[in-house]
Amino acid sequence: MKWRACSQGRIYDVGNSHVVYFDPASGSTFMISEVAAWLLSELAPNPLTTEELIYRFMSQAEEISGAEAKKLVGAQIGELQSYDLIEAF
Repeated sequence: MKWRACSQGRIYDVGNSHVVYFDPASGSTFMISEVAAWLLSELAPNPLTTEELIYRFMSQAEEISGAEAKKLVGAQIGELQSYDLIEAF
């Protein structure tokens, strides 16, 4: 399954492992994790599969197992999808 960002939003780092994300398409603001913000930045230029996102995340994160990366990325994808910030196609 491939994922793409629904719009190009703005990220404001609040410095506590979460960021504020403004979605100009909906006018909504969300508090998301740094991992979710990273996923959005990876999806901004072009769509990626879940597996590609997990691989890219593992190459950036230190000391994380494949199972942990899969679980974390999957959870963040679910959250972003529930906010309508990403979509599958």
